Amino acid sequence: MGQLWPIVEPAYAAAAASFVPQAQAPVFESALNQSLRRIASGWQSPPAPPRVSWTPPADPVRGRDAIEFSWAGETARHIGSVVHRWLQRIADDGLKGWVPARVNALKNVFRDELVAAGLPLDALETAAGGVAAILAQTLADERGRWLLAPRADAQSELRLTGADAGGVVNIVMDRTFVDEQGVRWIVDYKTGTHEGADVEAYLDREHERYRRQLERYAALLRGLDPRPIRLGLYFPLLNGWREWEG
Repeated sequence: MGQLWPIVEPAYAAAAASFVPQAQAPVFESALNQSLRRIASGWQSPPAPPRVSWTPPADPVRGRDAIEFSWAGETARHIGSVVHRWLQRIADDGLKGWVPARVNALKNVFRDELVAAGLPLDALETAAGGVAAILAQTLADERGRWLLAPRADAQSELRLTGADAGGVVNIVMDRTFVDEQGVRWIVDYKTGTHEGADVEAYLDREHERYRRQLERYAALLRGLDPRPIRLGLYFPLLNGWREWEG
């Protein structure tokens, strides 16, 4: 600084000579008036404005209707939810590296997911085994691998909102893709089983039970995709399949 001062000293001297000190520092008044004011005797508050009239819209209809689990207990519902998530994962992986042995090695993971879903401890082992059995059967089945294989414009757990004659609907498509012939497929997985002898009759009844639901999916998707549509129901534990034109 000693080397610098001879150079800058004239500038500081000139500034000091022109400085005019203020007689008094300015006084700033507070912008907030903190004085007290009394309300006049007899004062009344004005009437409130009229309330707003509003009719809430009806709740959107869920695409996975209550029929999906209306007959099933909590265990079956949670098994189905976990299976759907893992089928999405397998499809997203394009089946790469997925074999039944890998699924069986993931039973502890399935168990943790079922615990997080709130399944009671006494049902965990059976439920985790059920998830593994459904996934392993799907991977061992030619139809199951066809559904999960890499496809054009494929999506799993696709959520859409639209409107039909019943009002606003929210839908979830388990699996949709376009095959080699340019046909759009919409497929629902059904993770339940059937203990009776006449499996084909059971599959026919399930077809009629879910027909309207999948045709609703097709009607909503048709506005987005002009290609021909086919619908399918897949039952991995039964090697069951039903398909029809959408």
